[in-house]
Amino acid sequence: MSLRTTPFHARTGPLSEGQAWRRWAGYVVASSYELSHDREYHAIRNSAALFDVSPLYKYMITGKDAARLLDHVVTRNVGKSKVGQVLYTPWCDNDGKQIDDGTISVLAEQTFRMTSADPTLRWLHLNSSGLDVSIEDVSERTAALSL
Repeated sequence: MSLRTTPFHARTGPLSEGQAWRRWAGYVVASSYELSHDREYHAIRNSAALFDVSPLYKYMITGKDAARLLDHVVTRNVGKSKVGQVLYTPWCDNDGKQIDDGTISVLAEQTFRMTSADPTLRWLHLNSSGLDVSIEDVSERTAALSL
């Protein structure tokens, strides 16, 4: 299976001075854009950095019980969030063991986008039993940058 590039690769690829690449969820991405990690590290900690996070898994969760599902699987109170908010949160199994972490974007009252490093679609479906909710994997058609 050949590795894919993100929609931003044509622009960001030539900026990678060391041309050091790694695999991430079926994509090829730069390990670092400079020969040393020092400047990137300090930018992240002290000012800002922009990341191509397109390889993250992305799920649209919609419906009357969408917030209820998310409140069941994550540690944040999604039901109290407001449209336009992005919540960083871990999610756990029923025993409290952390499964992954990521963000939940509140796009509308009953519409959320969840990101994760690992595929969690099956797990979301298992936890949505009996709820009025739709879960769609939009990873392939949604590019993303993180500031």
